[in-house]
Amino acid sequence: MKTKLNKHDEKRLAEALLPRAAGNGMDLLQAKGFIAHLHCHPHTLDPAIWSSAIAGVEPEKEFWPFEEEIMDLLFVLYNQIHEEVIGKQRLIPTAMREHLNALGQREIHQPLRHWLAGQYTAFQFLSEAWQEMLTQEQYEELNSCADLLGFVATLGSDDPHAVAWRQGGEPEPSMLIEAVEDALNHLHSWSATASDDKDTLH
Repeated sequence: MKTKLNKHDEKRLAEALLPRAAGNGMDLLQAKGFIAHLHCHPHTLDPAIWSSAIAGVEPEKEFWPFEEEIMDLLFVLYNQIHEEVIGKQRLIPTAMREHLNALGQREIHQPLRHWLAGQYTAFQFLSEAWQEMLTQEQYEELNSCADLLGFVATLGSDDPHAVAWRQGGEPEPSMLIEAVEDALNHLHSWSATASDDKDTLH
């Protein structure tokens, strides 16, 4: 199996996910953020569960939510992001860094919005699993980190708070960038408790 998606693979996967994103599923950028957050949790999630979440459908025991070709690409993406998050200890993709820095000009690019939305969705998806392993204080701290990422993902919308921020409102861009990095680093810190023989969540 491949260890990394090439441009053709990414295009094929993006095309397959786009119709799902129009419903309850995710587009490719959201899926990347979603999977990155999964790797922050110390336990592995059953592939049938996380792939169904990306597809926006209920998981079925004997059926994958996508055709074999797309599932293969999703597995490559999953392993590729695992190498980034766990192997290279890098939660924020290099390509996402420029979009994060654009917040300094009060610009919120779509790739960052969707990637952060995927992170937020994954936290909500794993909410019970997080609560089971954390103290109440730890969970509330993690929840506040996820809420911040979800908030930033809304700043490109037409909601009053988003328009106000783009026009000069609080928080200050430099503080927002620092807060996002701190939140992501805190989420990422839990990946350090993962191990090769970690349990699988079903």
